[in-house]
Amino acid sequence: MEIRNASDRQVVRAINSDSISSEDLVSREGWKLICQVRGRNFAAVNEVAWQDLCARRGYLLRRGNSRGF
Repeated sequence: MEIRNASDRQVVRAINSDSISSEDLVSREGWKLICQVRGRNFAAVNEVAWQDLCARRGYLLRRGNSRGF
């Protein structure tokens, strides 16, 4: 699923089912949209799924630059 063309409902479903693409997690635009959707639909986003998504994003960002800068 391309996050930029998805509805809020689709993005929330993708967050809760851990089906956000790695590309969307590391792209500035994709992450901004994901956070905006979460903010608008806070009660619908599963907290554990959100924490897992953030951890996955952190891993992907660190892996992209193994030296840490």
